[in-house]
Amino acid sequence: MNPVSGTDEPNPLKLPDILAALEAEGIRADLAFTKPDESPAVIAQRVVEEGYYDMVIVGGGDGTVSEVAKGLLHAPIPLGIIPIGTYNNIARTLNLPMDFLQACQVLGRGQIKSIDVGQANDKHFFLEAAGVGLDATLFPIGEEIKGGRWGRMLQAFRLAMGYQPQALKIELDRPIAQARTHPIPSPRFLRRKIASLKEFQTKALLVVIANTPYYGAAFMVAPNAIVDDGLLTVTIYRQFSKWELVRHFWSISRGQYNYNPKIETYQVASVRLSSNAKLPVHIDGNQIGEVPVTLKVVKQALKVVLPSADTPTYQSQDDANPPIVLPVESQKEVDD
Repeated sequence: MNPVSGTDEPNPLKLPDILAALEAEGIRADLAFTKPDESPAVIAQRVVEEGYYDMVIVGGGDGTVSEVAKGLLHAPIPLGIIPIGTYNNIARTLNLPMDFLQACQVLGRGQIKSIDVGQANDKHFFLEAAGVGLDATLFPIGEEIKGGRWGRMLQAFRLAMGYQPQALKIELDRPIAQARTHPIPSPRFLRRKIASLKEFQTKALLVVIANTPYYGAAFMVAPNAIVDDGLLTVTIYRQFSKWELVRHFWSISRGQYNYNPKIETYQVASVRLSSNAKLPVHIDGNQIGEVPVTLKVVKQALKVVLPSADTPTYQSQDDANPPIVLPVESQKEVDD
């Protein structure tokens, strides 16, 4: 459990109710708190190596869930999630209830499925998304603001307003015609020529490579992303003014996602981005260096516990961004 994630009641105060709910589902849990000097991934790996446990349950937000997940890749036991963080993008994607007591019911009665994860440069894993450009530049300051350093907001604003679109080379693992989710807006003779290409040059404010629909502050950047389809969704923000980009992200934060011809979207198993400029790269909000970067999907790499037909699911009538989720299966379908 992450004792400091979330914005409401401190997580340790929820612990007695969580443990009681788990026991009611027949789950006896040994407890460990995350520490600044010990990676949650290392704790998860140690649990797998011990071979004594049937599941690793993480209580926290997206950062903690992602770190624990890294220790469970290709492991024989699943990851269970109790969403008690700030945004809980991963839990939303997996159709998990936001009420932590209902989430415990899912852990006791749910189904186990394998989902994809992303990987950068054959080394860094991510669950939500990677990014190149403006968002990678702003993420470190955003984390400071999230941590209470409100004075950094002015610096973030100035940095965003001064950022210019950057030239990028993008190399796909398949022809553009197969990867692109919308028709190429060009004359027919050009469309035929472009459609067979696997690489192109572009200028963009940012490029997001998503494994799940949501990232950051619950932004639905990739509404068509499915977390077990073996594909990453590449979204390129071209020819956007700063204010257009602000309006777009404001809209998607309120669930108003509309197709914009200035956004190009591709679905691929791998993609390489390079530039003559020193552009930063982030994965799940953590900078890992600069381009060039190769990002790929690792299929079915993580076992997770999801709702089944007789367990609670994500429910929030006032949520502007309802999740795009894996289907809930009945126990009969799972057995078959």
